[in-house]
Amino acid sequence: LRTKGRDRGSVYIYTSDVPASPAHTVVGQVTHGIELARLAKDKDIFCVQLEPRRFDLVGMTLDDALALAKEHGITAEYLGEGSEVVVVAQEPGTTLECLSKRQVKLTTLHYEKVIDITLDDTAAPVTCDIFRRVTGLNLHDVGKMPFFFNFEDVYLFKPNIPTGVKIIPENIPAKKTGSAALAVTNDSRKGTGTVGVRLSESEEFGPTSEPFEGTNVIGRVIDTGKLKSLKEKDMVFFREVGHE
Repeated sequence: LRTKGRDRGSVYIYTSDVPASPAHTVVGQVTHGIELARLAKDKDIFCVQLEPRRFDLVGMTLDDALALAKEHGITAEYLGEGSEVVVVAQEPGTTLECLSKRQVKLTTLHYEKVIDITLDDTAAPVTCDIFRRVTGLNLHDVGKMPFFFNFEDVYLFKPNIPTGVKIIPENIPAKKTGSAALAVTNDSRKGTGTVGVRLSESEEFGPTSEPFEGTNVIGRVIDTGKLKSLKEKDMVFFREVGHE
């Protein structure tokens, strides 16, 4: 992996011995299929299988998580019990640390406190990708973001979006937004990056209470009833259960 300079984050596969580069960090070794890299053409796509397999318990029921930890010989520290309890965080967070320390600390919540959502990658692929990255849904089955506040039937969240991330207008409502729509304010408004849910339809404003031109609709919230118990500054956990 390139760790600094231009194209930082790029992945390279060496097909022959070359002098080491201070800008490259070796993270693994190809054990099978190096011929595919040698024959690859522009825009070819590789299927990669990692060893060891990723050890990620986030999003699993506690019962399933404990069974998987036991299978790997890892001791789990946790609170709560039962199949209706979901793991929302683990420490250490990486596979190699967990396998090295042979222990993991789990944070759990009852499913009643985890909100299910669907995302629309077809209509808003760029904004959905941003949403997954800032909430952690790109890495785990459960993501999180802080609750901001609500008024009337609008609920607003303020995820930490890194400086420089552009939220271009995408999937802007035409005539109205449906009930339970999930949206992100785009860069045309001062509140860019705000995430919102509106429980009722609107022919004037989007889920973040911005005009339609400032609204990128990315999906919808399934468990809208769970929103009503949220308090300001709560950390809210989301589970992506499907795609629109």
